[in-house]
Amino acid sequence: MGATLHGPRSPAVRLHAAASAALLLAGLGGLSCSSAPEEVLLDRFFRAVAQEDTTTMLGASMVAFPGGPVTSWEIVERRDEVSGPYRLAEMRAEESATEQRRDEQFQELYAFQRANRDELEVIRDRRERNPDAPLRGRLGEIAEEWDAFGTERRRIVSSLSEVQMAIESERRRTRRSLLRDAPVDYLTGVVREQEFVLRIEEENEEGAGLRDYRFSLVRYDLQNQFDAEVPSRWIIAAIEPLGSEPSATP
Repeated sequence: MGATLHGPRSPAVRLHAAASAALLLAGLGGLSCSSAPEEVLLDRFFRAVAQEDTTTMLGASMVAFPGGPVTSWEIVERRDEVSGPYRLAEMRAEESATEQRRDEQFQELYAFQRANRDELEVIRDRRERNPDAPLRGRLGEIAEEWDAFGTERRRIVSSLSEVQMAIESERRRTRRSLLRDAPVDYLTGVVREQEFVLRIEEENEEGAGLRDYRFSLVRYDLQNQFDAEVPSRWIIAAIEPLGSEPSATP
C-alpha cells in the first residue's frame, strides 16, 4: 500500500513526501495498511483534492480545502481525542422549550398591548415626533415595560434561530458520518472528535509555500432504538488556516 511510516510516531510524523501533485496521483508516499482511520481519511482527502475528485472529497469532508494546490503534507500536532454524548435529542428539547417560551411571551405581549392601547398610542406618537423626548409618570412606566417586552422578544427569537441552526448543522454532520440512512433525531450514542495540525506545502503565485492548517475530524458512534449500532466513519468537519500567508519553502 505504498510507503509506510518509519519508526515511532512523533509530533511531526511525515505522512506524505511527494514533491508534486503528480506523485499523489501516482499513488506514491501513501500510508501503510496499519495507519489509523483518521490518517487514512486525510490521505484520501488530499488525493481527491489533487485529482479534483469532487465525489470523494464530499464523502470525506464537510468543507473544501481553502488553500492552493497541495504538493505535500505532514501531521505536526495530534491532539487528544475527545468524546461526548450525542446531543441532538437534547437540542430538539431545547428548541421545543424555546418555541413554547416564544409563544407564551407573545400572549403576554398581546395582553399588555390590549390593556394599555391608548397609552401606547400616545407613546408611539411622541417617539415619532421626538425619539429622545422624556416620558414621565405612568407613560414612562408603560414605555419601559413595552421596551422590555421588545428586548425579551428579540432575545428569544435569536436564541431560537441559533438552536435551530445548530440542530440542522448536527443533522448534516451526523448523516455524513453514518454509512447508511437512519432516523438521526432518534439515535443515541457518542460523538468522537479529534484535531490535527497539518503543515501543508501548497502552490501559489510566488511558487511553493508552507502553511499550517487545523483539521477538525468527527465520528458519530450511534445506536438505533433497538440498540443496534449504525455503521459510521470519520469525516472532516472543519479546516482552518493558521497564520495569514504561507511561508516560502526553504
